[in-house]
Amino acid sequence: RTEEWRPIALEDSLFTELSQVPYVDQIFPVVQKASLLVNPKKDMFEGVQIQGFTTGNFEYFREFFSTNGGPIDGRYGCWISSKLAASLRLEIGDTAVLTVLKGQRGLPRLINTKIYGTYTSGLDEFDRQNVLMSDVDVRRLNGWNNDSVSAYIVHLNTPEQRSTLSAYWNALVPYDLQVSALESRHPAIFGWLALFDTNIVLVLAIVLIIALSNLITALLVLIIDRTRMIGMLKAMGAPNRMVLQVFQWLSLNILVKGLLIGNAVGLGLSALQQWFKWIQLDPSTYYIASAPIHFDWAWIIGANLAFILVAYFILLIPVRWIARLQPIQSIRFS
Repeated sequence: RTEEWRPIALEDSLFTELSQVPYVDQIFPVVQKASLLVNPKKDMFEGVQIQGFTTGNFEYFREFFSTNGGPIDGRYGCWISSKLAASLRLEIGDTAVLTVLKGQRGLPRLINTKIYGTYTSGLDEFDRQNVLMSDVDVRRLNGWNNDSVSAYIVHLNTPEQRSTLSAYWNALVPYDLQVSALESRHPAIFGWLALFDTNIVLVLAIVLIIALSNLITALLVLIIDRTRMIGMLKAMGAPNRMVLQVFQWLSLNILVKGLLIGNAVGLGLSALQQWFKWIQLDPSTYYIASAPIHFDWAWIIGANLAFILVAYFILLIPVRWIARLQPIQSIRFS
């Protein structure tokens, strides 16, 4: 990425080397231009950043947006966000005016642009500032040749490698270029996500403690209720190990039934949310329009098995109390 007024063009060999780095899905060139978007009929305007993409790249990004409209057919046609359209009272098919400077100190130019569609990314800041246009038209506005771009957007298969790869690429590109990870460009979003992850761990820990407490309580009630039976089994010669195993299996039976019911309810509600998105969120606060659901089956199965293992050993504590019961006292217990 460079300043807007300084176009860049990576050498083919360097571009190929960057593209072949592990974890890289695609690299998209983007051409940018600062502008004012004006609704001449309403005498309203907003400062925007024009983002120029190729047709193929634009269709790729549409997979991540909620969109409404058709392809850009005419010269200087554009897509704007639904938020920007509402702010300027523009609709699909309307003609707006772009006010741009040709060159760093050039005179303002007024360019008519037709609105071919609207999008919603879920990121309030992005939606308020960005207009999408053909890269050919943006190069024409900048007065650049066909090889010049403003920046390259790198999409990774493994987003966790952003920071590592940005440091690696900074060592490869020329000194006057800079590679920056998404975290450094949008720290507020990633700070919020980190806080959200912390809350998830805290909530899961609280749920685990409550669940184990309920299991121990249920098992103790079961042992107390069956105290006379325990005494009779011991009086008939049953060793402590056999009696312990009976209550271990009873505790596992309670645990597995609870997990089956809990998983059925939890996964069922999650599936309903994934299909119908009935829990809505404010995008300006949460950066998304609805609560997202992702089914990581390996994590779900692993969490269930881990909980069974932890609960089994925790439940050994009340079960061990059975070994201390004396047969005569147990039979007399009421």
